Amino acid sequence: PPPPQAAAPAPPPPQAAAAAPPPQGTTSGLPPPVNAPPTAMMPPAPPPPNGAPVPPPAGVNGAPNGYPAGAMNGGPGYTNGAPAGVPGVTPPAPGVPAEEVSISPEMTEEEIAAAIAAEKQKLQLAQQAELDRLAHEAAQREAAEAARLQAEAEARAIAEAEEAKRKEEEFLANIEVEVAKSAIDHIANAPGRNLYFTVPEKLVAGKPAKIYINTANSGILGGRHSVRLEAGFNDWKLDKFDTSMKPAGPGGFFYADFVVPELAYCLNCVFEADNMYDNNGGENWYEEVHYGKTKEEVEKYFHDKKIYEAALEEATKEIEVEKYEQGNRKEGVPEGELHKDGRCVVKSDLPIKPGATVQMMFNKAMNPIGGDGKIRIHVGFNKFAQGFEQEITMELVKGAAMDDQNYWWGATVKIPPTAYTVDMVISDEAEDAWDNNDGNDYRLLVKGGGNATNEEWDARIQERMAYIAIQKELEAKRQKEALRARRLRKAEASKKAREVTVRQTQHILTTEPTHPVAGEEVTITYHPENTNLGMAQEVYLTGGFNRWTHPEPPGAVKMEANPDKLGVGSAVTCKIKIPEDAWMMDFVFSDGIAEGSTYDNHFGKDYHIPIEGSTEEKPPLHVVHVSVEMAPIAKVGGLGDVVTALARAVHDQGNMVEIILPKYSFFNMSPMLGGMEYETQFEWGGTTIVVQRCIVEGIQVFFIEPQNGFFDVGSVYGRNDDGVKFDYFCNAALEFLTCTQRQPDILHCHDWSTAEVASAYWGNYHHYGLWKPKVVFTIHNMNYGQMKIGEASFHSQITTTVSPSYAGEVAGHPAVNQNLHKFHGVRNGIDTEIWDPETDQFLPMNYNADNHEAGKRAARETLQSRFGLTWGSDQPMVAVVSRLTAQKGLDLIKHAIGHSVKRGAQFVLLGSAPDPRVQADFNAMAGHMGGPNAAFCFAFDEPLSHVVYAAADFILVPSMFEPCGLTQMISMRYGAVPVVRATGGLRDTVFDLDTEKARAAWEVDGSTDYKDTGDQTNGFSFEGTDPEALNYALDRALDCYYNDKVWFRTLQERIMRQDWSWNRPALDYIELYYSAIRS
Repeated sequence: PPPPQAAAPAPPPPQAAAAAPPPQGTTSGLPPPVNAPPTAMMPPAPPPPNGAPVPPPAGVNGAPNGYPAGAMNGGPGYTNGAPAGVPGVTPPAPGVPAEEVSISPEMTEEEIAAAIAAEKQKLQLAQQAELDRLAHEAAQREAAEAARLQAEAEARAIAEAEEAKRKEEEFLANIEVEVAKSAIDHIANAPGRNLYFTVPEKLVAGKPAKIYINTANSGILGGRHSVRLEAGFNDWKLDKFDTSMKPAGPGGFFYADFVVPELAYCLNCVFEADNMYDNNGGENWYEEVHYGKTKEEVEKYFHDKKIYEAALEEATKEIEVEKYEQGNRKEGVPEGELHKDGRCVVKSDLPIKPGATVQMMFNKAMNPIGGDGKIRIHVGFNKFAQGFEQEITMELVKGAAMDDQNYWWGATVKIPPTAYTVDMVISDEAEDAWDNNDGNDYRLLVKGGGNATNEEWDARIQERMAYIAIQKELEAKRQKEALRARRLRKAEASKKAREVTVRQTQHILTTEPTHPVAGEEVTITYHPENTNLGMAQEVYLTGGFNRWTHPEPPGAVKMEANPDKLGVGSAVTCKIKIPEDAWMMDFVFSDGIAEGSTYDNHFGKDYHIPIEGSTEEKPPLHVVHVSVEMAPIAKVGGLGDVVTALARAVHDQGNMVEIILPKYSFFNMSPMLGGMEYETQFEWGGTTIVVQRCIVEGIQVFFIEPQNGFFDVGSVYGRNDDGVKFDYFCNAALEFLTCTQRQPDILHCHDWSTAEVASAYWGNYHHYGLWKPKVVFTIHNMNYGQMKIGEASFHSQITTTVSPSYAGEVAGHPAVNQNLHKFHGVRNGIDTEIWDPETDQFLPMNYNADNHEAGKRAARETLQSRFGLTWGSDQPMVAVVSRLTAQKGLDLIKHAIGHSVKRGAQFVLLGSAPDPRVQADFNAMAGHMGGPNAAFCFAFDEPLSHVVYAAADFILVPSMFEPCGLTQMISMRYGAVPVVRATGGLRDTVFDLDTEKARAAWEVDGSTDYKDTGDQTNGFSFEGTDPEALNYALDRALDCYYNDKVWFRTLQERIMRQDWSWNRPALDYIELYYSAIRS
């Protein structure tokens, strides 16, 4: 039976002065583990007799209420739980004592269990409190140690900085002394095996220096007795010098003295002896300059200096003109008042003198400008030498007469000391309407003007510089906005080109959605009856992603029959899941998967659908063109235009494009190549090949310059050994790629002049380091170098020519007829940034499709004035811009001149004949027919050609054959309607207004119904080679002009909006590049 209940629980024993020894197995000062046997929770024994103290329960270590000694109030080091240690270290919260739990025999099992649980919780709290205390003490110690170490580190850093500063000051103060020491002293302290060293060791801007070379350490200059130093600063851009180095005792040491410029950031040098150079393997030697300006600071300084000097020079010239032309500018200018239509219209309240402040007054009587609102005066001086210098809103003049003849408005104007005329125009407050005195401006003399001092004119120069800066800033802003607008238009045109390409395949292939998204499913619908699989019983899709490089292609999928949504016959469909990292979907179709199956691979290009939302970026292609022409730096014909424009168009699609050219000697005079830089050099072909680089038209161009003088010529062509030199160039270009370890994806060579690239690459380079490229070869004109063209067609992976029609015309030629499986026609385009009437600097007035009538009128009147044609005439203008060769249809051109004039048109011919007999015929015709309705200019004049395109209503291109032709596309860009013979590229770009509406809709819009998408015909064509055939087209063109000029202007607007750029051809070439890579 339980013992009798005590009257009251025994009080806890007083806290011992020192904690009792911990039970065995515990750590001093810590309670037992939470999972220890609950010996302290057993029912207590009867109280000891005679009131002896009750011993503490086992395991509580003498702590009151079960807490360890010293754990109350947060433990030692705390007052009421607040930390006494390092700031920033937060102490643990003090433990909260639990009520003492007592167990008696009367307690039930549940009460005993609850008591045990409470005791466990009490022990856990005590243990955690002690752990927190110890952790806090450790954190205090760590923080104190960290603070001590940080203070020591800061002290050391300060001491080291002071010591470094002292040494630096000592170094800078002793540079002159150190440099003045003898060569023996310098050599004694020289590094052991270095080729050269400088004194001081660190070159200092603005200080003297010496450079020593030890020729014994040079594998090139060793044993030489005369050494020269060729040096410069700032990457050879500053203070170049060439000096003999002085011998410095035995051992092969030589030295030279120099002074480092204040604006130097580096020294560049090479060492030369007996025409042998130690130039660091072609990289040149380089030493950094210290204690001066950085490269960025120096470049900014020279940039700002160049701008300031240019502005100063420009302003000074203009002020000199303003200063010394005052006699002419003052002639006929009234003094005091200006009268018009029998009344005074401009005057001032006081005499107009230099430096005076006057009220300029304008009589608005009978002048509608501004209506009932206010007006503004725009003031300049000396015949608006600096444009508008003061612009002020005018107020009614108080007390002035006001009647039918007087309605005076005034504004206060400050007259500069250098003024000799004051010039004004008036506008409404919104500056929408202007009164400039019928184009003569309002102008009054400044009394006593023109006698300013030199100091006052110098101040005027500074004002002019500020004015020039503002104008350039405004012009830069305008150009930026114009560039942004052009980019938007270009992006829109590129988007439309892609859409047309998609529409032109919809009768074969569609997808749902139209723009597939990565990570989602796409349904592909295929119409086999419109392809070579029209008789297939089954159709399979073999697919891939990312130009067939994705590791998880869908493989071959059998397509299921599906009702045709487009109504053109049966269709088959399948669904494909697109991976998250796919950016392009690729596929071909076949009638089976076994060997011998028939495939539809889109004429060797495969089918490709761009994918949106990929997690991977499309990697760029690396294309290298090898060419002997490039516009505008080495342009002879259309080849140069194509190389530049195609390179830019493919680059604009996100690819890396480079061009390799011969370095002709005439490049040395080209203003566009002033930034040419050294790239590398190598030995090949019996000479040294030096390669330089320069950005031209936004493309990286490399120039191959053999030191044997092969290209020290003044023109691209014209020598009996052109073929030999161009073959040498092709091999040197391949050697350059090999030596520099470039691995382009595509080598693109052009015409007979670089056809050698194709065979030389596969024969001499593919297996010897240049392993990656595939070759694309473009034929621009089959009439030249046919043997070389045949070799290149055989060795290339893709051969192209410059229009689909020309490809068909030459397909039977022996040079290509054995390789038609890889022969493609891709029409050329024009560079719409060069040929843009909206920005063309050669035009008297820029225009676009919206205001073309006014722009073309201005160009026509300019041309009429220049050549003595009837000025201001509203006659239609027919023009020819061409080389006068047999290819261009000479007899038809001659006939067209007489026929156009007979029909009442004006005719302009711009071009020249390389054959003197042909030129003589045209000279005679010019002498016979030249006059008020016919003009002849026998020259190659590109700026004038821009004006002719803008002025003409019709451009005639009656070529006997034309691989592509750019003339007709340029003419449409400028609103001149082309009249062409339907051959080659002329047929592919000009669609006759009367007979080719359907073809025009398909080619321009990708539409099968011109009534739905609109008429896109753009010119007049004929097929014969006789005058009657030409008359058929030319008469219809002129009748169109005469019968309905308003409609004819809409035709001009239509053709200006058509896109004959490189947008679509670039997409075609990119597809062919990938096809070549897969071949």
